[in-house]
Amino acid sequence: MPKEKEKMVQKKHLTLKDIAKQLGVSTATVSLSINNNPLVAEKTRLLVQQKIKEVGYVYNRRAASLITGKSGMVGLAVHDFTNPYFTEVCASAEKTLSEKGRMSLLCNSYENIEQQERFINALIEHNSDGLLLCPVVGTGMDALRPLLARGLPTVLVTRDIDGSNMDFVGNDERFSLHLATRHLLSLGHKRVAFIGGHIDAKPAKERRLGYVDAIKLHGLPLDESLMFDCENKSEAAEALLPSVLSMESPPTAIVGFSDLIALGVLSALIRLGLEPGKDIAVVGCDNIAESNRHYTQLTTINVQKSLIGQMAATFLFQRLADPYMPPQRKIFDSELIIRRSCGAYLKS
Repeated sequence: MPKEKEKMVQKKHLTLKDIAKQLGVSTATVSLSINNNPLVAEKTRLLVQQKIKEVGYVYNRRAASLITGKSGMVGLAVHDFTNPYFTEVCASAEKTLSEKGRMSLLCNSYENIEQQERFINALIEHNSDGLLLCPVVGTGMDALRPLLARGLPTVLVTRDIDGSNMDFVGNDERFSLHLATRHLLSLGHKRVAFIGGHIDAKPAKERRLGYVDAIKLHGLPLDESLMFDCENKSEAAEALLPSVLSMESPPTAIVGFSDLIALGVLSALIRLGLEPGKDIAVVGCDNIAESNRHYTQLTTINVQKSLIGQMAATFLFQRLADPYMPPQRKIFDSELIIRRSCGAYLKS
Protein backbone atom coordinates (compact mmCIF):
# COMPACT_ATOMS: atom_id res chain seq x y z
CA MET A 1 0.00 0.00 0.00
CA PRO A 2 1.45 3.46 -0.92
CA LYS A 3 2.62 5.43 2.11
CA GLU A 4 0.31 8.44 1.43
CA LYS A 5 -2.74 6.17 1.23
CA GLU A 6 -1.63 4.35 4.37
CA LYS A 7 -1.42 7.67 6.24
CA MET A 8 -4.93 8.58 5.12
CA VAL A 9 -6.25 5.28 6.45
CA GLN A 10 -4.46 5.82 9.73
CA LYS A 11 -5.99 9.29 10.08
CA LYS A 12 -9.43 7.93 9.39
CA HIS A 13 -9.16 5.41 12.21
CA LEU A 14 -7.52 7.61 14.82
CA THR A 15 -9.26 7.54 18.20
CA LEU A 16 -9.24 9.76 21.26
CA LYS A 17 -6.97 7.19 22.87
CA ASP A 18 -4.44 7.59 20.04
CA ILE A 19 -4.40 11.37 20.44
CA ALA A 20 -4.02 11.05 24.21
CA LYS A 21 -1.13 8.62 23.82
CA GLN A 22 0.71 10.92 21.43
CA LEU A 23 0.37 13.86 23.84
CA GLY A 24 0.94 11.91 27.03
CA VAL A 25 -2.41 12.92 28.55
CA SER A 26 -5.57 11.05 29.48
CA THR A 27 -8.39 10.28 27.07
CA ALA A 28 -10.70 12.28 29.31
CA THR A 29 -8.44 15.33 28.94
CA VAL A 30 -8.61 15.08 25.17
CA SER A 31 -12.41 14.76 25.25
CA LEU A 32 -12.80 17.71 27.62
CA SER A 33 -10.45 19.82 25.48
CA ILE A 34 -12.47 19.10 22.34
CA ASN A 35 -15.58 20.32 24.15
CA ASN A 36 -13.82 23.44 25.51
CA ASN A 37 -14.45 22.35 29.09
CA PRO A 38 -13.11 24.93 31.58
CA LEU A 39 -11.75 22.12 33.76
CA VAL A 40 -8.85 21.77 31.31
CA ALA A 41 -5.99 24.29 31.48
CA GLU A 42 -5.92 26.67 28.51
CA LYS A 43 -2.39 25.59 27.55
CA THR A 44 -3.39 21.92 27.50
CA ARG A 45 -6.60 22.62 25.56
CA LEU A 46 -4.73 24.52 22.86
CA LEU A 47 -2.10 21.76 22.66
CA VAL A 48 -4.79 19.11 22.18
CA GLN A 49 -6.63 21.10 19.55
CA GLN A 50 -3.42 21.81 17.68
CA LYS A 51 -2.58 18.09 17.58
CA ILE A 52 -6.10 17.24 16.39
CA LYS A 53 -5.71 19.71 13.57
CA GLU A 54 -2.30 18.32 12.61
CA VAL A 55 -3.45 14.71 12.35
CA GLY A 56 -6.85 15.51 10.81
CA TYR A 57 -8.85 13.86 13.56
CA VAL A 58 -12.64 14.40 13.43
CA TYR A 59 -14.52 13.97 16.68
CA ASN A 60 -17.35 11.44 16.40
CA ARG A 61 -20.07 13.35 18.23
CA ARG A 62 -22.71 10.79 17.32
CA ALA A 63 -20.79 8.06 19.14
CA ALA A 64 -20.06 10.40 22.04
CA SER A 65 -23.72 11.34 22.34
CA LEU A 66 -24.63 7.69 22.89
CA ILE A 67 -22.42 7.76 25.97
CA THR A 68 -23.01 11.28 27.31
CA GLY A 69 -26.61 11.78 26.18
CA LYS A 70 -25.52 15.11 24.63
CA SER A 71 -24.97 15.90 20.97
CA GLY A 72 -23.41 19.35 21.23
CA MET A 73 -26.12 20.58 18.84
CA VAL A 74 -28.70 23.29 19.57
CA GLY A 75 -31.68 24.05 17.36
CA LEU A 76 -32.42 27.65 16.40
CA ALA A 77 -35.82 28.09 14.76
CA VAL A 78 -37.50 31.34 13.70
CA HIS A 79 -40.44 32.05 11.44
CA ASP A 80 -38.60 34.38 9.03
CA PHE A 81 -34.82 34.44 8.59
CA THR A 82 -35.15 36.98 5.78
CA ASN A 83 -36.18 39.60 8.35
CA PRO A 84 -32.99 41.53 9.33
CA TYR A 85 -34.30 41.67 12.92
CA PHE A 86 -33.96 37.90 13.25
CA THR A 87 -30.68 37.84 11.34
CA GLU A 88 -29.13 39.92 14.11
CA VAL A 89 -30.84 38.02 16.93
CA CYS A 90 -29.75 34.66 15.51
CA ALA A 91 -26.20 35.78 14.76
CA SER A 92 -25.76 36.87 18.36
CA ALA A 93 -27.28 33.66 19.72
CA GLU A 94 -25.13 31.51 17.43
CA LYS A 95 -21.97 33.36 18.52
CA THR A 96 -22.75 32.76 22.19
CA LEU A 97 -23.55 29.10 21.55
CA SER A 98 -20.35 28.64 19.57
CA GLU A 99 -18.23 30.17 22.33
CA LYS A 100 -19.56 27.44 24.62
CA GLY A 101 -18.77 24.67 22.16
CA ARG A 102 -22.26 24.21 20.69
CA MET A 103 -23.12 23.95 17.02
CA SER A 104 -26.34 25.56 15.77
CA LEU A 105 -28.91 23.87 13.56
CA LEU A 106 -30.97 26.56 11.84
CA CYS A 107 -34.57 26.31 10.69
CA ASN A 108 -36.63 28.88 8.82
CA SER A 109 -40.15 27.75 9.62
CA TYR A 110 -41.80 30.16 7.14
CA GLU A 111 -44.70 30.77 9.54
CA ASN A 112 -45.64 27.11 8.92
CA ILE A 113 -46.49 25.03 11.96
CA GLU A 114 -45.88 21.70 10.17
CA GLN A 115 -42.37 22.82 9.20
CA GLN A 116 -41.74 23.82 12.80
CA GLU A 117 -43.01 20.47 14.12
CA ARG A 118 -40.78 18.53 11.71
CA PHE A 119 -37.75 20.44 12.93
CA ILE A 120 -38.63 19.87 16.59
CA ASN A 121 -39.07 16.15 15.96
CA ALA A 122 -35.73 16.02 14.15
CA LEU A 123 -34.01 17.70 17.10
CA ILE A 124 -35.48 15.14 19.47
CA GLU A 125 -34.54 12.22 17.19
CA HIS A 126 -30.94 13.43 17.00
CA ASN A 127 -30.67 13.95 20.75
CA SER A 128 -30.08 17.71 20.49
CA ASP A 129 -29.13 19.59 23.63
CA GLY A 130 -31.79 22.30 23.38
CA LEU A 131 -33.79 24.73 21.29
CA LEU A 132 -34.09 28.49 20.85
CA LEU A 133 -37.54 29.01 19.37
CA CYS A 134 -39.35 31.98 17.91
CA PRO A 135 -42.64 30.14 17.36
CA VAL A 136 -44.84 30.46 14.30
CA VAL A 137 -48.28 32.00 14.63
CA GLY A 138 -50.72 29.47 16.03
CA THR A 139 -48.19 27.60 18.15
CA GLY A 140 -49.97 26.43 21.29
CA MET A 141 -49.45 23.88 24.02
CA ASP A 142 -50.25 20.97 21.68
CA ALA A 143 -47.27 21.89 19.49
CA LEU A 144 -45.03 21.98 22.56
CA ARG A 145 -45.98 18.56 23.91
CA PRO A 146 -43.10 16.71 22.19
CA LEU A 147 -40.66 19.18 23.75
CA LEU A 148 -42.21 18.82 27.17
CA ALA A 149 -42.43 15.02 26.96
CA ARG A 150 -38.78 14.75 25.94
CA GLY A 151 -37.67 17.40 28.44
CA LEU A 152 -35.79 19.26 25.70
CA PRO A 153 -34.58 22.57 27.20
CA THR A 154 -36.26 25.35 25.23
CA VAL A 155 -36.07 29.14 25.36
CA LEU A 156 -38.76 31.17 23.61
CA VAL A 157 -37.44 34.21 21.75
CA THR A 158 -39.44 37.37 20.89
CA ARG A 159 -42.78 35.53 20.72
CA ASP A 160 -44.06 34.16 24.02
CA ILE A 161 -46.65 31.40 24.39
CA ASP A 162 -49.24 31.81 27.13
CA GLY A 163 -49.15 29.01 29.68
CA SER A 164 -45.93 27.44 28.36
CA ASN A 165 -43.99 28.06 31.57
CA MET A 166 -40.80 28.25 29.48
CA ASP A 167 -37.87 30.64 29.65
CA PHE A 168 -38.47 33.73 27.51
CA VAL A 169 -36.39 36.61 26.16
CA GLY A 170 -37.88 39.50 24.23
CA ASN A 171 -38.48 43.19 23.77
CA ASP A 172 -41.03 45.44 25.45
CA GLU A 173 -43.16 45.57 22.30
CA ARG A 174 -45.99 47.64 23.73
CA PHE A 175 -43.73 50.34 25.06
CA SER A 176 -41.76 50.45 21.80
CA LEU A 177 -44.76 51.46 19.68
CA HIS A 178 -46.07 53.70 22.44
CA LEU A 179 -42.74 55.55 22.28
CA ALA A 180 -42.82 55.80 18.48
CA THR A 181 -46.43 57.03 18.35
CA ARG A 182 -45.97 59.45 21.24
CA HIS A 183 -43.06 61.04 19.40
CA LEU A 184 -45.20 61.74 16.33
CA LEU A 185 -48.01 63.12 18.49
CA SER A 186 -45.52 65.39 20.27
CA LEU A 187 -44.63 66.88 16.87
CA GLY A 188 -48.24 68.03 16.52
CA HIS A 189 -49.71 65.28 14.36
CA LYS A 190 -53.38 64.49 15.00
CA ARG A 191 -53.88 61.76 12.41
CA VAL A 192 -51.25 59.07 12.86
CA ALA A 193 -51.71 55.81 10.98
CA PHE A 194 -50.44 52.42 12.15
CA ILE A 195 -49.40 49.96 9.44
CA GLY A 196 -48.40 46.32 9.58
CA GLY A 197 -47.93 43.27 11.73
CA HIS A 198 -49.46 39.80 11.65
CA ILE A 199 -52.61 40.43 13.67
CA ASP A 200 -52.45 36.97 15.28
CA ALA A 201 -48.81 37.26 16.38
CA LYS A 202 -48.29 38.37 19.97
CA PRO A 203 -45.64 41.06 19.20
CA ALA A 204 -48.02 42.60 16.64
CA LYS A 205 -50.83 42.67 19.17
CA GLU A 206 -48.57 44.27 21.77
CA ARG A 207 -47.23 46.88 19.37
CA ARG A 208 -50.73 47.73 18.24
CA LEU A 209 -51.74 48.19 21.88
CA GLY A 210 -48.78 50.54 22.33
CA TYR A 211 -50.07 52.64 19.46
CA VAL A 212 -53.57 52.71 20.96
CA ASP A 213 -52.17 53.63 24.40
CA ALA A 214 -50.38 56.66 23.00
CA ILE A 215 -53.40 57.90 21.04
CA LYS A 216 -55.68 57.65 24.08
CA LEU A 217 -53.17 59.15 26.52
CA HIS A 218 -52.80 62.10 24.17
CA GLY A 219 -56.53 62.72 24.49
CA LEU A 220 -57.38 61.88 20.89
CA PRO A 221 -60.24 59.62 19.78
CA LEU A 222 -59.15 56.25 18.41
CA ASP A 223 -59.88 56.11 14.68
CA GLU A 224 -59.67 52.45 13.67
CA SER A 225 -59.73 53.42 10.00
CA LEU A 226 -56.13 54.55 10.54
CA MET A 227 -55.03 51.03 11.56
CA PHE A 228 -53.96 48.90 8.58
CA ASP A 229 -53.08 45.21 8.53
CA CYS A 230 -50.13 44.45 6.31
CA GLU A 231 -47.68 41.56 5.84
CA ASN A 232 -44.34 42.39 7.45
CA LYS A 233 -42.62 43.00 4.11
CA SER A 234 -41.40 46.28 2.61
CA GLU A 235 -43.03 45.52 -0.73
CA ALA A 236 -46.39 44.91 0.97
CA ALA A 237 -46.27 48.29 2.70
CA GLU A 238 -45.19 49.99 -0.50
CA ALA A 239 -48.16 48.51 -2.35
CA LEU A 240 -50.58 49.50 0.43
CA LEU A 241 -49.56 53.14 0.83
CA PRO A 242 -51.48 54.65 -2.12
CA SER A 243 -54.76 53.44 -0.59
CA VAL A 244 -53.72 54.86 2.79
CA LEU A 245 -53.06 58.27 1.26
CA SER A 246 -56.31 58.18 -0.73
CA MET A 247 -58.42 58.30 2.43
CA GLU A 248 -60.89 61.17 2.63
CA SER A 249 -58.87 62.51 5.54
CA PRO A 250 -55.39 60.97 5.10
CA PRO A 251 -52.84 60.68 7.90
CA THR A 252 -50.10 63.25 8.28
CA ALA A 253 -47.83 60.70 9.96
CA ILE A 254 -47.30 56.95 9.81
CA VAL A 255 -45.82 54.58 12.38
CA GLY A 256 -44.78 51.20 11.05
CA PHE A 257 -45.03 47.94 12.97
CA SER A 258 -41.41 47.42 11.95
CA ASP A 259 -38.61 49.09 10.04
CA LEU A 260 -39.42 46.82 7.09
CA ILE A 261 -42.89 48.36 6.95
CA ALA A 262 -41.56 51.89 7.40
CA LEU A 263 -38.94 51.42 4.68
CA GLY A 264 -41.67 50.29 2.30
CA VAL A 265 -43.60 53.44 3.17
CA LEU A 266 -40.53 55.61 2.48
CA SER A 267 -40.05 53.93 -0.89
CA ALA A 268 -43.67 54.52 -1.86
CA LEU A 269 -43.57 58.16 -0.78
CA ILE A 270 -40.49 58.85 -2.89
CA ARG A 271 -42.06 57.05 -5.87
CA LEU A 272 -45.13 59.29 -5.46
CA GLY A 273 -42.98 62.42 -5.41
CA LEU A 274 -43.46 63.09 -1.69
CA GLU A 275 -40.69 63.90 0.78
CA PRO A 276 -40.58 61.84 4.02
CA GLY A 277 -40.45 64.10 7.04
CA LYS A 278 -41.68 67.14 5.11
CA ASP A 279 -44.84 65.94 3.37
CA ILE A 280 -45.55 63.08 5.76
CA ALA A 281 -43.73 61.89 8.87
CA VAL A 282 -42.62 58.26 9.18
CA VAL A 283 -41.33 56.25 12.15
CA GLY A 284 -40.36 52.57 12.27
CA CYS A 285 -39.37 50.09 14.93
CA ASP A 286 -36.36 47.74 15.36
CA ASN A 287 -33.43 49.90 14.17
CA ILE A 288 -32.19 47.42 11.56
CA ALA A 289 -29.03 48.44 9.67
CA GLU A 290 -30.93 49.61 6.61
CA SER A 291 -32.79 52.23 8.64
CA ASN A 292 -29.66 54.39 8.98
CA ARG A 293 -28.55 54.54 5.35
CA HIS A 294 -28.02 58.04 3.97
CA TYR A 295 -30.99 57.61 1.62
CA THR A 296 -33.40 56.46 4.35
CA GLN A 297 -32.51 58.17 7.63
CA LEU A 298 -35.47 56.50 9.31
CA THR A 299 -36.54 57.58 12.77
CA THR A 300 -37.01 54.34 14.66
CA ILE A 301 -37.09 52.51 17.97
CA ASN A 302 -33.87 50.76 18.86
CA VAL A 303 -34.52 47.18 19.98
CA GLN A 304 -31.70 45.32 21.74
CA LYS A 305 -31.53 42.55 19.13
CA SER A 306 -28.00 41.35 19.89
CA LEU A 307 -28.68 41.26 23.62
CA ILE A 308 -31.88 39.28 23.02
CA GLY A 309 -29.96 36.61 21.12
CA GLN A 310 -27.13 36.53 23.63
CA MET A 311 -29.47 36.28 26.62
CA ALA A 312 -31.55 33.55 24.97
CA ALA A 313 -28.42 31.41 24.56
CA THR A 314 -27.34 32.21 28.12
CA PHE A 315 -30.73 31.15 29.47
CA LEU A 316 -30.40 27.88 27.58
CA PHE A 317 -27.02 27.10 29.15
CA GLN A 318 -28.45 27.89 32.58
CA ARG A 319 -31.39 25.58 31.88
CA LEU A 320 -29.01 22.81 30.80
CA ALA A 321 -27.06 23.24 34.03
CA ASP A 322 -30.20 23.19 36.19
CA PRO A 323 -33.29 21.70 34.47
CA TYR A 324 -35.46 22.29 37.55
CA MET A 325 -34.78 25.99 38.13
CA PRO A 326 -37.80 28.34 37.95
CA PRO A 327 -38.60 29.77 34.49
CA GLN A 328 -36.68 32.93 33.65
CA ARG A 329 -37.92 35.99 31.76
CA LYS A 330 -36.01 38.94 30.41
CA ILE A 331 -37.72 41.87 28.69
CA PHE A 332 -35.35 44.44 27.23
CA ASP A 333 -36.10 48.15 27.13
CA SER A 334 -36.05 50.15 23.90
CA GLU A 335 -35.21 53.74 22.97
CA LEU A 336 -36.20 56.34 20.39
CA ILE A 337 -33.65 57.25 17.71
CA ILE A 338 -34.56 60.47 15.90
CA ARG A 339 -33.51 60.89 12.26
CA ARG A 340 -34.87 62.86 9.32
CA SER A 341 -37.93 60.80 8.34
CA CYS A 342 -40.11 62.11 11.18
CA GLY A 343 -39.53 65.77 10.32
CA ALA A 344 -38.34 66.67 13.81
CA TYR A 345 -35.27 68.44 12.42
CA LEU A 346 -37.48 70.56 10.16
CA LYS A 347 -39.43 71.77 13.20
CA SER A 348 -36.36 72.66 15.28
